[in-house]
Amino acid sequence: MPSISQRIKTVVVENVEVDGQALDVPDDLNISLTDAGVSSMDIVALAKMIAQEFDMEFSAEDCVQLGSLRAVAEALESRSA
Repeated sequence: MPSISQRIKTVVVENVEVDGQALDVPDDLNISLTDAGVSSMDIVALAKMIAQEFDMEFSAEDCVQLGSLRAVAEALESRSA
């Protein structure tokens, strides 16, 4: 089974675009969605997809407050432990 980080990267790459291009997500997930130009509407949609993928509560505020996708992965890992 893919790791949490791999699953997050897949969800983002398959579903998030900036200026019509798939978001280039580094393997270490060290990327801020807002700094990368992801719209607030896309962050809300992504949070819903993450919640669905991991079958747990996860909000757009969580995505923004955590700052980076790596922090999102770490938060999900701690919640699932």
